Amino acid sequence: MSEIILPGDKLPIHRALVQEDPENEAGSNITIGPGLYKSINSKQIIPTQAGIFESKTIKRHEQLYYIESNSSRYIPQTNDYVIGVITGVIGGESYKVSLQDFSNPVILSMMAFPNATKKNRPNLQNGQIVYARVSNAGNEIETELECIDPTTGKDGGFGLLDESGFLFNVKSLNYTRELLFNPNSTILEKLSSRCKFEIAIGINGKIWIKCGDGLNLNKMEVEDDNGSSTVSNDSSKDIKVTLAAVKYITQCQHSSPDQFDNILQQSFKDI
Repeated sequence: MSEIILPGDKLPIHRALVQEDPENEAGSNITIGPGLYKSINSKQIIPTQAGIFESKTIKRHEQLYYIESNSSRYIPQTNDYVIGVITGVIGGESYKVSLQDFSNPVILSMMAFPNATKKNRPNLQNGQIVYARVSNAGNEIETELECIDPTTGKDGGFGLLDESGFLFNVKSLNYTRELLFNPNSTILEKLSSRCKFEIAIGINGKIWIKCGDGLNLNKMEVEDDNGSSTVSNDSSKDIKVTLAAVKYITQCQHSSPDQFDNILQQSFKDI
């Protein structure tokens, strides 16, 4: 079901439960997504931003609720997939991570990695990029991240991202959710017809992509017959392909599906 909601409105959750699953009028397991907040004291689910209230069945007796909005400001919600930049260390136990420019940093514990111990913890540096899941968020608590898949206890694709990849921002957070969660989206499928790539999508508006060998500085320079360093042809092509992929993904956020093929062709022109 879809319904326009404003911050502070009462959510039609009971009605959504019955419509999604008539045999289960109450007691469903509820997962809340972007735009919603669950009060620690009252347990009430409260909308924190304006948009369209969406209710989806994840599996039997389990519902996902979120507010669909085309916002450019990211508000952390538990279970969000995000890309962050390491900006500092707190007390030798945690990292400070920036999820968006000019926003308060969030916390990533050094123990929030698979198999991490006090003697075996990741040594991350300022400027490095991580793909993480928001493990704890709310108005009364500090937002925390973890680089562990909670269902398996393994990395599950989370963790430090390769420095040879390229990080860029898109303005529409709704667009990143579309790329990440909509199985009918053809944007990345069309891109795969032009190049091989790895990608990580954060619904905080950040996307990391690596095409071919990526922007690998160790392989970019080769010596010519005169001993001078030049950029290798393979590395030069990977740079061009990466920039073309970024251009394509960025432009698709403002376009309709019938324009995707033309945008792809124009982005990869002469490559």
